Amino acid sequence: MTSTLLFIHGTGVRQQGLAASMKLLQAQVAEYLPGWKIAPCPWGDAFGAALNKHGASVPSYVRTGDPTPSLDAQQRARWTLLADDPLIELRVAPDEAYLGAPPGPDIWGVRIAALRDDAAIEALLSNAGLPAQWAPFIDSVLADVEWQTVVTALTLSEAAASPLVARALVAGLQARLRELNLPTLAVAMRDALADALVPPLGGPPAGIKDWLLERMTAYGRRRRGSLTDLTSPVVGDILRYQARGSTLRDFIGLNVENTGARVLLAHSLGGIAAVDWLALEKRPVDVLITVGSQAAFFYEIDALASRVLGSGLPDFFPERWLNIYDENDILGYPAAGIFKGKVLDLQVDNGAPFPEAHGAYFSNRTQVWPAIADFLKGG
Repeated sequence: MTSTLLFIHGTGVRQQGLAASMKLLQAQVAEYLPGWKIAPCPWGDAFGAALNKHGASVPSYVRTGDPTPSLDAQQRARWTLLADDPLIELRVAPDEAYLGAPPGPDIWGVRIAALRDDAAIEALLSNAGLPAQWAPFIDSVLADVEWQTVVTALTLSEAAASPLVARALVAGLQARLRELNLPTLAVAMRDALADALVPPLGGPPAGIKDWLLERMTAYGRRRRGSLTDLTSPVVGDILRYQARGSTLRDFIGLNVENTGARVLLAHSLGGIAAVDWLALEKRPVDVLITVGSQAAFFYEIDALASRVLGSGLPDFFPERWLNIYDENDILGYPAAGIFKGKVLDLQVDNGAPFPEAHGAYFSNRTQVWPAIADFLKGG
């Protein structure tokens, strides 16, 4: 007797993409799961996001637009990462060819050291209500072995490295202010300080804008409509699910009934919807396999539609749940630490960076498919 897996796809997938995915999935199932077949739950076109008013909400949808909000979001994300690790941009800075001595030691021993007694920087901080904080902070940086190791390893020229080092110093100062229970710099002052640090670190004079961000802004303005078409299915599907998720969950139920599937194989947002559907009431499903899913993360931030934070999963939830994630996929999350005793986590390496890693699970023949086969045999 043939058993059926129901495949619940993730965000941004529409008819053409699903057809390509099913071709791959059917080939893998035929090889790794003899006696099984796989059927799609094609929810994207019916219940995914679409510009139902032909882009009327998008400024100059057809012709142009203003990408400033998305660039602002990128800047916020950058400073969020820097708050966690002030050296992060320097750690991942690219290698550059150089003539003569490497730039890093001079950036450390000359440029940063000279900042200690920079009167203009001290005056800027005094105006922000933080007098006498700069010199002690630079002293602490110069005494820090990790700072020295990272900066002296830089092969970027001073001009190229200056904005990265400036942001690292500002983020480090913010961390020190938090440790001292002092008020941190407001965004405008934070950015002003970062700009003021660039020239003494060997960068261009103050007032010259970030060349790359300007180019990105111009690029986005010319392509606002096409960029919206590219990104709105992915982001929009998540937003629409949060607002109208019952339609997708009902569709999963209909497809389970029509196919007789007792196993759900769910990717990305499909995994969130599958967990929600299974957690609402007892279902005729024995096994759940989630791949690159955010279900545990949604629960942890109290955004999972079916379960309030702290309520856990109900007793009728399927006893067999395999959750597969790749640490290089920033949209894939482990679940065992959140739903203790309810799920088995499997970490894999799809051999690709993000975002490719998020879509590469079903091409992973060495880890993903053998694990799925073993898990189903165990049932």
